[in-house]
Amino acid sequence: MKADKKLKIAMVIDAYDDVRNGCVISTMRFSNLLRQKGHEVIVISTGKPGKHKVVVPEFYPPFFKGIIQRYQMTLGKPHKEIITQALLDVDVVHLHMPFWLESKTATIANKLGIPVVSTFHVQAEHLLHAFNIRSRMAVKLLYKLFLKQIYNKSELVICPSKFAEEEMRRYGLKKPTVVISNGLQPDYCPGDYKRTAELKNKFVLLTVGRLAREKSQETLIEAVAASKHRDDIQLILVGKGPRKKYLRKLGRKLPNPPLFKFLKPEEVIYYYNISDLYIHAAEVEVECMTALEAMGCGLPVLIASSSKSATSQFALDDRFLYPHRDIQALTRKIDYWFEHADELQDVQKDYLEKAQEYSITNSAATLESFYYRVCKEHDPR
Repeated sequence: MKADKKLKIAMVIDAYDDVRNGCVISTMRFSNLLRQKGHEVIVISTGKPGKHKVVVPEFYPPFFKGIIQRYQMTLGKPHKEIITQALLDVDVVHLHMPFWLESKTATIANKLGIPVVSTFHVQAEHLLHAFNIRSRMAVKLLYKLFLKQIYNKSELVICPSKFAEEEMRRYGLKKPTVVISNGLQPDYCPGDYKRTAELKNKFVLLTVGRLAREKSQETLIEAVAASKHRDDIQLILVGKGPRKKYLRKLGRKLPNPPLFKFLKPEEVIYYYNISDLYIHAAEVEVECMTALEAMGCGLPVLIASSSKSATSQFALDDRFLYPHRDIQALTRKIDYWFEHADELQDVQKDYLEKAQEYSITNSAATLESFYYRVCKEHDPR
């Protein structure tokens, strides 16, 4: 296949409408950038009909509908005729979730002779922790299923970080991989923003993400509660999820209860710019777009170090790391940075420079080149 030929790409993802998790946002951004390059991108998903979109029915496993909806997720039912018709003139299929819709689409694409690419967005721990399951055997079994149904049906597996690539190999992936960051959009940058009256004279701590068990926001609340500077700290949690009520109740012990916000991605830029420190407490991450966005705005990031998270790759040094779920260690870090706020100002430039290594423009160009590669290797000519 010639590199100047424009491609028709099918992005397959269970939920796409009004969902703001990292996987969906990343898929939307890459789809838009690829269209700007002249490629035709269709999305196969649930939800409302729309331009460039093929809709499949919704599906919920018995007894799990409630918890899936609490996590703002919808699963797609793979309608064979709809998917087959959608793929007839597609050059490459790109899978973004490890579920039934993607598995059956991969099977159909394989039969039609269309190359399949998949991205490792969802760790087994993401799903199991939602049900409070921490069994190593369950993790291994779920990864085995993902590999059989999705990743080992793909010509190429895209990993958002080196950590993600190593995880895939560790659990038995046989197919080629490439590390491509979800990327930083140029609009996440420093700007001239003013704080509201309620935030003036406060040390503002920010965290962004789904309010869920694996994000560990309760560690952050407890750490602020133990801080000797708690009277001068304002914590802001941006996101929604099943633990909002619990976290709001827990936060009432603080002199300044946390502010809960649910915002569009572009609206979070304001908070990245007016905060003093971004804290990412999550245990499980394949990259962490929100930490990268904070860095793009010059906001230093303090990160939980976890064996199941890639996010520690963004820390400048050990001053910006603490052991996951260690409340006392996090309190010490918060107190240190409160007392050394001038040092936070000094490292802003370093974080800005580090963020530029993850440009989404570069990621899109790399993704495009690998689409061409898999199409060429799959081309019978």
